[in-house]
Amino acid sequence: MRATIHAVQPYELHGLLYYRLLYVIEGEQQPREARLSHDMAYPGPSAGDRVEVHALLGIVDRVTRVDSV
Repeated sequence: MRATIHAVQPYELHGLLYYRLLYVIEGEQQPREARLSHDMAYPGPSAGDRVEVHALLGIVDRVTRVDSV
């Protein structure tokens, strides 16, 4: 699913970096939330980034950045 990140909140849990991402899927208006560890996202996600959200059974398991053309 293509999306745009609207907010990023990094946090630590047991010494590991995690991200809380608020993103909006292309063609939708309602923001969605994903919480994932640093190894499930690209380095330094930030608001405004265009991304591909990968999910399995509705659970986000990876977020990759979409290169600008």
